Amino acid sequence: MSGPNRCPSRTFLFLDLPDAAEWDHMRFRATMVKELTVPESDNYDALLEVIKLHKIDLTFPELVSLHLHILVSKRLQTSLPLFTPSRLQELEITFEGYNDRLIDTTMETLLAQAHPLRSLDIKTESLPKPSQGYLVQLLETTPSINSLHLTLMTSHGEDIVQAVAQLPDLRTLRLQFSGPDGTRDAYPPGFQSLLSLEIVSPHAIALGAVRAITSPNLSTLNMDVLGGINGPPRSLFDAMATISSLNTVNLTFYRSPHPQWADVEPLLSCPLISIFTITLASPGLEIDDEIISAISRAWPNLTHLRLDGFDATPKRFKRPSLHGLAELFGRCSKLQEVILEVDARARQLRTPLANATPANSVSHGKLLFNVRRSRIAQESEKVVSEYLMSLWSGQCEVASEWTDEEWQGATWEKVGALMSQRG
Repeated sequence: MSGPNRCPSRTFLFLDLPDAAEWDHMRFRATMVKELTVPESDNYDALLEVIKLHKIDLTFPELVSLHLHILVSKRLQTSLPLFTPSRLQELEITFEGYNDRLIDTTMETLLAQAHPLRSLDIKTESLPKPSQGYLVQLLETTPSINSLHLTLMTSHGEDIVQAVAQLPDLRTLRLQFSGPDGTRDAYPPGFQSLLSLEIVSPHAIALGAVRAITSPNLSTLNMDVLGGINGPPRSLFDAMATISSLNTVNLTFYRSPHPQWADVEPLLSCPLISIFTITLASPGLEIDDEIISAISRAWPNLTHLRLDGFDATPKRFKRPSLHGLAELFGRCSKLQEVILEVDARARQLRTPLANATPANSVSHGKLLFNVRRSRIAQESEKVVSEYLMSLWSGQCEVASEWTDEEWQGATWEKVGALMSQRG
C-alpha cells in the first residue's frame, strides 16, 4: 500500500502481504481509491486467502483503473468479484502461464460485470475457446472502448478482429496474434474512428484488417507480418493505399523475402507520409535512382526513411547511386534519419559536384545516415564526403554496418569524420 497514512492514496501497490492490523485502514481507503495495481511480484494467492479467511469486506466502489497481473500457474483464484461495485474505465490484465479454468473464469466474470470500459489491455499466453467467446461478447457489448491492446495466442483471431472492427469509438488499437494463420482476409467495413493501428499477426489477418478500415483519419500504421505471404504481396499495399490520411508506416516481414518495390509502389499515392520504414527477411528492397526520385516527389515531408533487411546484401543487388540522393536530400529537407544502401564507388562520382543540388539554399537540420553495407571505393572518403556535404547543409552523422575489420567500414568511418569537421 502506497502513500502517507494521513493522505488517501490513489493507488494501492501490494509489495508485501498486509498484516491484520492494516485491513481496517485499507478497507476505509478502498472506498476512495481510483487506481489499483497488483504487480507480478505479489503473492497474489496469499492475499486472496487472507481476504477469504477473514471475510474482509473489501470493495472499490470508486475504482476506475485496474492493472492486474495473474500468475495462473498458482491455485485457482480470481479477485474480480472484489470489483463488482466498481465502474472500471481502464483495465489491464496479464495472465502468465497456462490455466484454462482461471482464464475462463476471469473472462466470464469480466463479461458479467459489464464495466463501462474505455481502455482494455489483455495479455495471455493461452486463450481457451470459451474465453475467446467471452472476449468477443465483451467487445460486442462494450461500445465505449476507445483504446484496445490484445496480445493473444489464438487460432481464432478472425472472430476477434471482426468484433473489434465494429467498436464505434475505437481510436487506438494494438493486436498481437501469435496463433496459426487462417484463410480469411476480408471483413465487413469497420474501424470507423481509428487513428492508430499496430498489428502483429499472420498475413491474412493483417490484410483483412487493413481492407476493413473506413476511418478517414488513420495516421499511424505499424505492422509486423508473421510467417509467409498468402497470395500476391501487392494486395496488402493496394489496401493501404486507400488510406490517404496515412502519416507513419512501419512494416516488418519476418519470414518473407517479399514484397519488392513493385508491390510497395501503390503507397506513393499517400501524400502525407512522413515516416516510412520497411524491413524484410532478405537483404531488403532493391531500388535505383528512378525509384528514389519517385519517393522524393511523392513524400516531400519525409522525416524518416528506412529500407532495411535482416540479411546482408550480395554484390549483385540494385542500389541507388549517390546522385540519386541529390533528389531525395533536395526535395525532402525535413529528413532526420535515412537507412538506405547506396552505391558510392568513386566511378559514380567522376563529376562529383556538377549534378548536385545546392544545399545552401535550404536550411537542413541534423541527419542520421546509415548506409548499411554500401559499396565504396578505397581512398574515396574525401570525394564522397564533399559530395554529401554539397547535398546536405546541416550536420550529418554517417554510420555503416561494415565491421571494423573490413576496409569498407574504415572508409565510411573516415567519411563520417570528415563531414563532422565541417564548422
